[in-house]
Amino acid sequence: MPRLDIARLLGYWPAAILALLAIGIGLAGLNASLFLAAHEAARALPAAVWRLVSVFGDWQTILTLTLALSWRYPAQAPGMMAACASGILLAIVLKAGFAVPRPPLVLPAGKVILLDGLPKNGSFPSGHAMAATTLAVMIWHGAGKSAALGGMLALGVGLVMLSRLAIGVHWPLDVLAGAALGYAVSRWAMMANKSAVCLLGRLEWVQTAALLALAAGLARWALRPALHEEYWVRMSIGAIVLLAGASRWRRRRA
Repeated sequence: MPRLDIARLLGYWPAAILALLAIGIGLAGLNASLFLAAHEAARALPAAVWRLVSVFGDWQTILTLTLALSWRYPAQAPGMMAACASGILLAIVLKAGFAVPRPPLVLPAGKVILLDGLPKNGSFPSGHAMAATTLAVMIWHGAGKSAALGGMLALGVGLVMLSRLAIGVHWPLDVLAGAALGYAVSRWAMMANKSAVCLLGRLEWVQTAALLALAAGLARWALRPALHEEYWVRMSIGAIVLLAGASRWRRRRA
């Protein structure tokens, strides 16, 4: 039993490394300088690229993709649901509790070029980094935990983290802490998945409710003005999952 506990703890090493990096940056007072360096370097790519990458850290997108993953890996679905719910709740509580101002509100005028709207909630931790990491952990667990897949998912999470600096709405501490928390919470939820198998009997009902919620969300999004390119990416992902879900629902009742 002790070996099993140690092995589980060692599985959280990515979160530990991210947390140590965040602590080191904070203690060294490098948060602002690293933000400015990354923000300026990111201008080498068009703003649309960073906004499109950032879509894959949006909780709306992550919840939509989680619904699709729950069809592909039904045995893992309770853990996926717990991971998303825990991540969203934690992000809301921590943002309200720390109330860290975002870079454009702190740095001198002209230092930050916003590539999107400035969120009105707190900056710490990054909800996008948490969401992207949550999705990556869910995919990794569901697909068999291969090293190659893990590397590709880590690269994707890193790009989402960088996109938040490029857009100008998060500090390096925000994205590192967000990714660390997202990994820790989602890994815990996925590892505790077996204790939630009682939910599997109600899984079909939960998936149907989620499909209806997605349909309502798409209808609401369709009425909003399309400000940027990522709007259509989010809409397309939602529409594909909705159509796939409707087809699946009909087949199961045929």
